[in-house]
Amino acid sequence: MSRLGIIQVVLTILSLLGWSLAIYALIIFGEARPDRAVGYFLSKGVSVRLNWDPELTIKLEYLIWWCAGVSFLNLLVNFYAKATTRIGFWVNIPLLFLVSLSAGLYIRYVV
Repeated sequence: MSRLGIIQVVLTILSLLGWSLAIYALIIFGEARPDRAVGYFLSKGVSVRLNWDPELTIKLEYLIWWCAGVSFLNLLVNFYAKATTRIGFWVNIPLLFLVSLSAGLYIRYVV
């Protein structure tokens, strides 16, 4: 396989890994966040969780930082590929990196 083919395979694997981590983090986010305290639930006496789940929040934070790390590594490979070959720039990689970075900072400093 040529060098261009290897770089494309590496970019594809890293991109799929990063987006898979992001989707898994969204699933964990749904379980970790506080429940919505809807008036109907409160009037019926249903218990709702008003705070973030501590265990799942830490797991979510680690997942988001792993996602940002994989995206950053993918971004470096993408810049190398763009500089050395005729491969185009993959737009989804910086997008995933920025979203992961902002979500990680939000979870770390706001929650």
